[in-house]
Amino acid sequence: MAPDIPTGISIPETPSITHSITGVPTLVSFLGTAAQGPTDQAILVTSWADFQNQFGGFDPNSYLGYAISHFFANAGQQAYVVRLTDSNDGNAAAKSEQIKTGLQALDAVPAANLLAVPGETDPATIAQLQAYCAGRRAFLIVDSAADTTVAKLQNGLDSSMTGANAMNSAFYFPWVIAIDPQQNVSRPFPPSGFVAGLYAATDAERGVWKAPAGVSAPIAGATDVAIHLSDADNATLNAHAVNCIKLFPSLGVMVWGARTLADNDQATSNWQYVSVRRLALYIETSLIEDTRWATFEPNDQRLWSQLNRSAGAFMQALFAQGAFQGATAAEGYFVECDEQNNSPSNIEQGIVNITIGFAPMKPAEFVVIQIKQMAGQSGGSQFSG
Repeated sequence: MAPDIPTGISIPETPSITHSITGVPTLVSFLGTAAQGPTDQAILVTSWADFQNQFGGFDPNSYLGYAISHFFANAGQQAYVVRLTDSNDGNAAAKSEQIKTGLQALDAVPAANLLAVPGETDPATIAQLQAYCAGRRAFLIVDSAADTTVAKLQNGLDSSMTGANAMNSAFYFPWVIAIDPQQNVSRPFPPSGFVAGLYAATDAERGVWKAPAGVSAPIAGATDVAIHLSDADNATLNAHAVNCIKLFPSLGVMVWGARTLADNDQATSNWQYVSVRRLALYIETSLIEDTRWATFEPNDQRLWSQLNRSAGAFMQALFAQGAFQGATAAEGYFVECDEQNNSPSNIEQGIVNITIGFAPMKPAEFVVIQIKQMAGQSGGSQFSG
């Protein structure tokens, strides 16, 4: 029975609250050896000069300094750096342990969501890094080996790199030719530093739903590529989840691929494209980070309504920016948090479920131009594509 309410006393309505979800920023992290600096923590650097002061600048025995330089040259703004101890003994177990120690240092930066280990190409190590990224909703940029050729890739990549965690990583080939300021010569460098800068710059300018590739994102500082790829090479390698880097004489050096390493796995075919996978990670992480206020709130319709409003406002903002397909919001996304996906059993266990669905914008990889001669016309052609 409801309690009696004394006459003259009003019960105020609970205010309608919308907790905003702002979206997590792109935060890049690099692992590698350097001439100086701590080896037990991740250090934030905001410029090339900052890296020089803290880690000693270029080191001819390491690709890390060069990758950081390439990152900032391509409009990267900030990055966390974890210095690994130097290990040249070729011991796989020792290297794995070194990587593990570096990743433990990176654990102190939970917001880091994009990872590169410049010049690291060992499949087993890549698999280790993929597993780490999968566990923290991060994404890995993978370098091809310096001696990789089209022939070595045309039958696919090492299976160690295309397993269950492959969806959170992308592979780039070939290496990029650029000036080595330390030696004043042009030479090849692993792509990851350049590509990490493109990722960060594209995210800031267009959003994570824009593929970090194409003529809108030329590679700054690149003068050539180590291997010139034909259109046929590109098509063959693209089918094996290899993101090609090509020189276009009139445009410069471009990333010409946007696929994850899960491309060949039918079970993860929804995550074929870098931009689609990263958008899903972005949405998931943003919602998790900005709905922590709901912890220990009463798990009832009032809470579900607040979560619906917050998540809905966030998804609507993404839709308005062009992140999803569809002419209307209903065609682009949905948000569900109600009795349909929150059963009495969930409530008893202290669980509240938010279900998000979205229709991603997929990149146009191949533009096909069809040329047809119009019957009965002299010299006229019809172009469509």
